[in-house]
Amino acid sequence: MNVALDSLVRLRKADIKPAARVLTESFQQYPLLVQKYPDESQRNKAAYYFFLVIVGYGVRWGEVYASSPRMEGIAVWYRSEYFPMRFRKILRSVPFSALLCFPWSGVGRLQKAADFVEARHQLTAPSEHWFLDSVGVLPQYQGKGYGGKLIRAMLVRTDMERLPVYLDTMDETDVRRYEHFGFRIIDKSAVPKTTLTNWSMLREPGNQ
Repeated sequence: MNVALDSLVRLRKADIKPAARVLTESFQQYPLLVQKYPDESQRNKAAYYFFLVIVGYGVRWGEVYASSPRMEGIAVWYRSEYFPMRFRKILRSVPFSALLCFPWSGVGRLQKAADFVEARHQLTAPSEHWFLDSVGVLPQYQGKGYGGKLIRAMLVRTDMERLPVYLDTMDETDVRRYEHFGFRIIDKSAVPKTTLTNWSMLREPGNQ
């Protein structure tokens, strides 16, 4: 494993639930979640189960890292061959208890937006790339370099592999942060039936 990634902690199946809790707290104010779940308690419950799926999928089919054993921050990565998520792969990667508790009745609130973002990803991203699905840092640790540590370590790896990295966000404040790491905007689109904008971003190998 690359030396830079050795400074992180790669997560395993036993880490899925605590990692999902970290991302849930990190994304409390994410625009899409706030708009679709104005009630904070409903938002946190829905977000937790969505992140169980994301982290579980990443652990099984990609790579998920924590900034340290304390899990100040989490990053979920996988290669383009595992995008988009397929339901049969989700069934093989997520704890069955999570699927039983998953808020299926509320999926429609997010599904159309998720389908739109997925379509923009497929349209704009190169045929082969790494996908930074999610990166989040607990509020009390934000601004202390943990997010940068998670991103930079993997970018060393993607540069060595000569592969681009794709991500998307609906939080405009994230755009400037990602530009700092060499990402550029490749698509900016209004998300249907919301007041939100989605930014698709790409980083070419070695672009810092």
